[in-house]
Amino acid sequence: MQPKIAAQMFDNLVTQVGGKEAAASVIASAVGHSISIGTLTKIKNGQLEVPLLWAWALMDATRNNCFDIYRASSVRDGGETCLYALSGEASEEGGQAVCAGIRAAQSGDAGDYAAAVVEAREASAKFDEMAVRFEALAAGVTPIRKA
Repeated sequence: MQPKIAAQMFDNLVTQVGGKEAAASVIASAVGHSISIGTLTKIKNGQLEVPLLWAWALMDATRNNCFDIYRASSVRDGGETCLYALSGEASEEGGQAVCAGIRAAQSGDAGDYAAAVVEAREASAKFDEMAVRFEALAAGVTPIRKA
């Protein structure tokens, strides 16, 4: 699981349960000891990893099984790139293509234009991969595992 995704899901659970103080109470009752608000903040901001027991406590309190759903999705894919990770990779490639395009437009340099072409093609390939996967899932097609 990508740390940024885990931090965002944890942040969403904290918000759903009613904020940091409420989350600290829920977690403390589940694990049997007090929880620091500062530690919750660091986890929400991605500075610390999400403790599994804490995530379970918040999922139970909110009935939002986001970590379980994410895990099931990544395991179910049968060795293919997890759909969350694939979406993140496409976003990253797209951002790199935009940055390269802006750099080329500002500089007018042939080398920067060439770099922008490379970045745009990489982003296009990643978005195409994502589209194929989502189209297959929308159609109910089960992807064949790669050998």
